[in-house]
Amino acid sequence: MTLTPAATRRPQLTERERVVLELVCAGLTNREIGDILVIAETTARGHVQSIIRKLDVRDRTAAAAEGVRRQIVP
Repeated sequence: MTLTPAATRRPQLTERERVVLELVCAGLTNREIGDILVIAETTARGHVQSIIRKLDVRDRTAAAAEGVRRQIVP
């Protein structure tokens, strides 16, 4: 059995997390993401935190870069 290194494995983001990641890549704040998706700012923040954790990065800027690098978002 061959194990795939974590850095090359595609994280299992939910569809909502993919949408949020696209908005993060566009430079939107949690409040703006919440307004667009009609969710609370705290919910948007939770999605961003989940994305950061799943991508194993430090912040939203790194998450955006990693999402593009891994071709999760266009």
